[in-house]
Amino acid sequence: MIAGFIALDSEGMILNTNARARNMLRIPTGQMEGRSVFDAIPDLAGSRGEAVLREAVELRANRKFELFSPSLYNWFEVVAAPAEPAETYVFIRDVTDRERSIHSEAMREALRRILGDAPIAITITTGSDHRIDLMNNAAQALVGGRNLEGLTMKAALPDLNDQFFEIIDTVFETGEPKTLSNLQVTYDREGTGELYTGQFDVTYQPMFDAAGTVTGIVSTSVEKTQNLAAEGR
Repeated sequence: MIAGFIALDSEGMILNTNARARNMLRIPTGQMEGRSVFDAIPDLAGSRGEAVLREAVELRANRKFELFSPSLYNWFEVVAAPAEPAETYVFIRDVTDRERSIHSEAMREALRRILGDAPIAITITTGSDHRIDLMNNAAQALVGGRNLEGLTMKAALPDLNDQFFEIIDTVFETGEPKTLSNLQVTYDREGTGELYTGQFDVTYQPMFDAAGTVTGIVSTSVEKTQNLAAEGR
């Protein structure tokens, strides 16, 4: 059975479980049977799911709910159904990947709204190949208004010299931020094949996951080309 399975008596005591349920809930064999389901499932007690499951057991009714377990940092979809003679069958499915994807996308859109009109160019890349995950309006303006999200930095800006890629590779590998002033960059600004040379103040800030591993880079850029030209530099 793909889903976790728990059989309950009329009082919500666990009669039987399958290996899938024990693995998902990280409870060793033999430590679920004979316990109240409301105590056995991590973080069920005190949650909305507890009230729904109690109703399913007491009314012998079909019920469905989702449960987030902070201690396991997992999301579960739980379905309860009455069974004969006076039991309730509970089926549990791990939906963590789906929920994390939904939450990540929501966070990404919120971040886009916050950074969209920031006065400096902000680009977020992910992975060791530096795939562009987000470009705000100011960053897009530096490439002729093009949205290059989804491309790697090398695919998006193939004219950049190797020094640029060495810098961001080092930030990703070491987790150490890097700030450069008056960095001279030559690239196809408008996507027409004509090269443009500008000077920028840039900062590369690594992003970390919960385990402390670098997952990407936030880069900020401020163009100084016109200011430096006016100063004769």
